[in-house]
Amino acid sequence: MKQSSKNRSKISEVVGLAPLAGFTESAFRRLARELGADFTWTELTSANFVLAKGEIGLPQFHVFEEERPLRFQLQGSETHLLVRAAERVLNLLKPEGLDLNAGCPARKVIKTGAGAALLTNLPLLAEIARELAAVAHTFGADFSVKFRLGFAEDELEKITETLLRAGVDILVLHPRTAREGFSGKARWERVRDLKNLVAEEARVYGSGDVKSLADIEKFFRETRADGVLIGRAALARPWIFAEWKGGQEIELGPQERLGLLKRLADYLSFYRREEETLKILKLWAGKFLKGLPGKRKLLPEALKARSLSQFWQILHQLVLSADAKYK
Repeated sequence: MKQSSKNRSKISEVVGLAPLAGFTESAFRRLARELGADFTWTELTSANFVLAKGEIGLPQFHVFEEERPLRFQLQGSETHLLVRAAERVLNLLKPEGLDLNAGCPARKVIKTGAGAALLTNLPLLAEIARELAAVAHTFGADFSVKFRLGFAEDELEKITETLLRAGVDILVLHPRTAREGFSGKARWERVRDLKNLVAEEARVYGSGDVKSLADIEKFFRETRADGVLIGRAALARPWIFAEWKGGQEIELGPQERLGLLKRLADYLSFYRREEETLKILKLWAGKFLKGLPGKRKLLPEALKARSLSQFWQILHQLVLSADAKYK
């Protein structure tokens, strides 16, 4: 492990793992916390799914103590279903926080009236937020809403007023509109504006285009936010949380990256069958080993592996080859 000599004094802002559909299940949340994330967030889960299949044994509801503090993210557009789902989650899993997704721009979510579509119906958003905040507080959890600047245009001030009146504890802003998706540049100045609007009424977290330790430090400097969520950057560089904790940039060698992948595999084995674990590790291998010499030649072979033992054998070859060139 190579580290820069840059040091940073300990400060109070928090850096956590953002919710990412298909990725932030228990195993990766556990790894992120181990590497220094201040909190983790579940991937978005529909209220309907919770009510139909909300059992602790399912992967979507598997939680280890090592992942905490944990925020559980719900999505939906029907108040009574969201309330029932929240009660179930809070009772069974006892997360430290409950979150409503009002920012997902995915078409399959939008067409149900959920996610960022809630930003087009502020009276409904207010009703849902008010009811969920009350439920969360009853169970001793805080309540947050993760949202965007607006659906088609920037309506931050109007949305903020709506959420504050509903009793939201944490406002989590991705400073793009839903129509923009992930295109263009995240407007961090709007996170700063949100912080000014909120004053002491709620905490403010932000996300968007935060890819390195330098970005984290710049984000806090420019926005004065209470926290930041790292999403896509954490998939290929989960040690970004360790960089934040230590105040130093870290360069992991091939063996250390493989070690992280094996740790992820260990955590998956607690609740996933071997064939499921193999399938998931194939998704992660290219991310954890990004940029290593020989990856283009050997990784495709690893992705064809039919067993975990074959998968690890090929990756060991890749890492040995990369190690020689890395040094």
